[in-house]
Amino acid sequence: LTFVDAMGLQVSSSRAEREALRAASVSKLVSLLPTHEQRRADLYVGTDTFPAFAAGAAPSPTASPNGGSARFGLDPFFVPLGGGAPCAGGFSLATPTPRANAFRVLRAMQLRKPVLLEGSPGVGKTSLVQALGAACGHAVVRINLSEQTDLMDLLGSDLPVEGAPPGTYAWQDGPFLAALRSGHWVILDELNLAPQAVLEGLNSCLDHRATVYVPELAASFECPPSFRVFGCQNPLQQGGGRKGLPKSFLNRFTQVWMEELDAADMRAIAGSLFAALGAPLLEQLVGFVRALQAALARREFGAAGGPWDFNLRDVFRWCELMLALQAPPHWR
Repeated sequence: LTFVDAMGLQVSSSRAEREALRAASVSKLVSLLPTHEQRRADLYVGTDTFPAFAAGAAPSPTASPNGGSARFGLDPFFVPLGGGAPCAGGFSLATPTPRANAFRVLRAMQLRKPVLLEGSPGVGKTSLVQALGAACGHAVVRINLSEQTDLMDLLGSDLPVEGAPPGTYAWQDGPFLAALRSGHWVILDELNLAPQAVLEGLNSCLDHRATVYVPELAASFECPPSFRVFGCQNPLQQGGGRKGLPKSFLNRFTQVWMEELDAADMRAIAGSLFAALGAPLLEQLVGFVRALQAALARREFGAAGGPWDFNLRDVFRWCELMLALQAPPHWR
């Protein structure tokens, strides 16, 4: 099923096409099972790769059935809690599409492999990982990659010592190495913008070796059990210097396609964060933003300088401006 969850990566397709392909794949998988195992409920799938959730169901902390340590997830996929205090991440995990995306990510996390999330801008790739980390009590370190990123930016280098005599240098861990040594979660954002040298330098900690070698220190560092790596990227078709990642590199990840939000998802999420604006006004805001995105898709405007994208982030910015500059009931 983790292979089916990856449908949509590296190709251009509509949501309807992806849903139809996943439904056909799930039906085929179910048909291959012995007769007594052909119940979709037992496999936690429906017509898609997730089951029919009860109203209000969302990932939550729960006790281990065998009396072990507490865990967080959505039945039957859970991850152990970290050493920090679990807290709400400010991300709605109860709305339908984010809940389905979270279910797919939790399933991918059952494998001891890095997880690669790909989806349209504004779908909540980074926010979902941060919310899961906060709910599990794990510190999450976000590292934004670009074409100018160097491996030293991630692992560290010799830097001047503040307050020491001139010419005094000491090694300082980069954010990736510091997170690895502390057992934190790491988000490598915009992974398909990173130079090839950076990808090759991370290979050893993403595969079965689970170590990273730092030549300047002549030392190798093993990835602790709590250390997890998440890659996030927008589709290749978004442009901006993005490139297709080598298949040999992609095979190191459990890949998950993050389905885009529909109008109901956007209204529910905006309503949970900006309830003061009221449901009728939020419905108009969401409808207008989605109409802009649909017009862009039809290339009715914005052809020069694209690709452009209107999504939930624009709804949030609009709501924040209204709350900052206007007062109820005179919203406009």
